[in-house]
Amino acid sequence: MDQAYEGKKGASAPQTKDAGLHSEGNIHISDEVLVELTRKTISSIPNIQTANVGLASKFGIGRKSGEGVRVIVEEGKIPAISVDAYILVKYGQRIPDLAWDVQEKIKGNLERYTGYTVKAVNINVQGIYTDEPAPEDLAEDAEKKQELTSEQVEDTKEES
Repeated sequence: MDQAYEGKKGASAPQTKDAGLHSEGNIHISDEVLVELTRKTISSIPNIQTANVGLASKFGIGRKSGEGVRVIVEEGKIPAISVDAYILVKYGQRIPDLAWDVQEKIKGNLERYTGYTVKAVNINVQGIYTDEPAPEDLAEDAEKKQELTSEQVEDTKEES
């Protein structure tokens, strides 16, 4: 092992043309790690959320998936990654611009942290979201306010 790397905090492994090979053996990064790196990248981007991938797509052969992300790794001297990311975009945002940003950030982070080649990053916009509460929540809040108002009226009658 390289002296500069061994046991020194903040030091990084030597960069070689063969990112998956090391003088003492092979380095394998699990597909689950690739999925998690992708999810963390998406969660760091404002106005974007991961969407759930349907159950049927989770059983694709040769694919590892997590919530909103599927990864395919093609083994080779330097592995190649293909990513399918399923996202929701905040209402009022320009979708193509955000999708481009997501692609670039996922590609950059995966290449930076793994040394693997990123072959493709496919962004699938599944819907939009807002920060407003769901209609059911609004109905419950209205009922609570109405109950409170009735109680206040009774208290006022008792005081008179």
